[in-house]
Amino acid sequence: MRSNNRVKEVKIAQNQELILAEQYYNQAEELRFKSNYKESVQKYLYSILMNKNSYTSYLGVALAYKKLGNYKKAVLNLKKAEKLNPKDLSVQKELALCYIIEGDYQNGIKYLINTIRMEPDNPDIHMQLAMVHEMMEEENMALMIYQKVIENHPEYLRAYIQKATLYLHLEEYLDSAKMFKEILKKNPNYFRAYLGIAICFEKLNNIPAAKRYYSKYLRFCHICENYKGAAARFKELKLRKLKNNYLKLV
Repeated sequence: MRSNNRVKEVKIAQNQELILAEQYYNQAEELRFKSNYKESVQKYLYSILMNKNSYTSYLGVALAYKKLGNYKKAVLNLKKAEKLNPKDLSVQKELALCYIIEGDYQNGIKYLINTIRMEPDNPDIHMQLAMVHEMMEEENMALMIYQKVIENHPEYLRAYIQKATLYLHLEEYLDSAKMFKEILKKNPNYFRAYLGIAICFEKLNNIPAAKRYYSKYLRFCHICENYKGAAARFKELKLRKLKNNYLKLV
């Protein structure tokens, strides 16, 4: 009889702890959404103390730690959340992001691949993977992934932009210019493509074409952040032409 009463008491205590854990979790979530990250961490930890099997509390405290810039503690709690719920996509994404921010690209790639397996048709994740390869100076791998995204999602403009920019960085100016032109076909209002093409033609020493595209960019982008730099380059090319014409006369 006493043993039965003891079992009931334990169950009641456990239920009370679960109720408290839920209350602390809700308070923590509210604090985190209000950007009170330090206070939310304390509430999440109270919730975990009451219920060590709540992966949502581990995920929540990890997100709060990430906002506080403590990525090591974020990863630690994300790994605990992963053990409790290995198929949770958000946990995999956050682990990938934290590892990448910390410069651990190998683990970042590992978790990005996990998310791709879970969500294979999401181009954003493929793009993140390509950009990590860029960070690792594995440009050929990045270009291959960008191209795959373009083939599978032909209207996904970001892949074209990133590929064109990478070609420019690699000094593959003809390929970069071609890709920027593809961008304009997809979206004629993406005026920065004119600037990209202008830079490519200037690097290729095709000054008339460079001037033409600088002029187009300046016509459409008088309020863009790169306007002053583009205007200076356009002026320089015009002066260069005038100097060359003058030298021909003397």
